[in-house]
Amino acid sequence: MSYAAGNRCKVSRMTDEERELARCKQEIARLKQLVVQLSELVLRNVAENTEERKSQGG
Repeated sequence: MSYAAGNRCKVSRMTDEERELARCKQEIARLKQLVVQLSELVLRNVAENTEERKSQGG
């Protein structure tokens, strides 16, 4: 394999790795957003349950 061919392969591999890294970063951002949404739902549910218990006198 010539130097140029080997170098092209390395550049291509890095490009693939960079694409995979970008994809992973997007997935992490999406998962963080889902965690935030889930936390909001849980907190809202806790607050509603607390209000229901207060209104029932318990």
